[in-house]
Amino acid sequence: MTGRDRLLAVFRGEQADMVPFAPNLYLWFYARKALGKLPAELAGAQHPFEALRHLGAEILARWDTMAATHSVYGGGPSSLEYAGNSGIPDVFTTAYNTYPPGRGTCSRRFHTPYGALRQTWNLSLEAGTDYQSEFLWKSWDDFKAIRYLLETTSYVFDSGEFQSWVDRVGDDGLMMVHITQSPLKTFHWLAGAGNASLFIADHPEEMKELALIHEAKALSLLESIVDDASAEVFMSLENLDSMFYSPRLYKDFCDSFFSRAAEMIHARDKILMVHACGRVRVLLPLVGRSGVDCLEGITPAPAGNVELSEARRLTGSNSFTVNGGMDAHHLEIAEDSERRIHDYTRRLFESMGEGGRFIFASSCGTSVPTPWENLTYFRDAARAYG
Repeated sequence: MTGRDRLLAVFRGEQADMVPFAPNLYLWFYARKALGKLPAELAGAQHPFEALRHLGAEILARWDTMAATHSVYGGGPSSLEYAGNSGIPDVFTTAYNTYPPGRGTCSRRFHTPYGALRQTWNLSLEAGTDYQSEFLWKSWDDFKAIRYLLETTSYVFDSGEFQSWVDRVGDDGLMMVHITQSPLKTFHWLAGAGNASLFIADHPEEMKELALIHEAKALSLLESIVDDASAEVFMSLENLDSMFYSPRLYKDFCDSFFSRAAEMIHARDKILMVHACGRVRVLLPLVGRSGVDCLEGITPAPAGNVELSEARRLTGSNSFTVNGGMDAHHLEIAEDSERRIHDYTRRLFESMGEGGRFIFASSCGTSVPTPWENLTYFRDAARAYG
């Protein structure tokens, strides 16, 4: 089977010849490339696909095709500016932004009839990614400007850009289609998780109005994509974690979007994935009822709180695909790593049984300190026991 065949078989509950080995190497690759710490085997490599192919891994990727989904602000002037000194001589790509050589700050400004909104991202080379240091929505006084921003923003899918990445992957795997995110995650992007939670508590009706605006825009985007023959797996880019996604907030601001998206996607026999980070145990029954097919990814303690062997049972869905198993706790093993990684992988695969619907993946992503040798040990163990 090809990597693409193998992944599709697992998602569909069919028999694959082996468990897919699909680590997410993007953060690891770009950070190590910028630091000059890629292994000798990857000397001259310019893209994570080269590392994945060197490992013989299945490619299940979303970073590149996120750029195929564009938000278009039609409410007035907007600007994008880069500044700062990152010390990185090359273009640096994160999950959220692409920075020109030497730049480490990215700022967006949107002008509305109710005032200007500004957002700033800062690149952290130590973390290998960027973070928001300034949110668009700073206080409740910005509500009218935020509502106007949501009302006048639309989402457009560049099928040519997406197809170029599908062609680049070929039979080695699958590219995921970015369908934006739930209303709750939209609030997090706009205001930060803290302020978003306070706004929901203090102004529930107004926040529900905003949720409906975003949900309608995102589902309209999905409707324009869902029949694309090359679009087989759809990704909602959340940070699903019960630390911020309480069951009540999930029900109020996620369930409708996921359920309606899943219904549309399943009608075409396609797959809906949702990105997750951390503790999701209490959310799994809700995820299953929403029709989500897979979380990227399930993580056990200490970073998460779900053993992979119990994840499908907790969702209540026999069609749920478990994605995970290579969390930072195991990826960064430093002593006697080959034996310990083989022992861990063998026990994990035995615990998963023979029911299929399991992708051996690096949860949210492969941590930057992960030694290259450990990735090869995981590869060898996956092929030996899977």
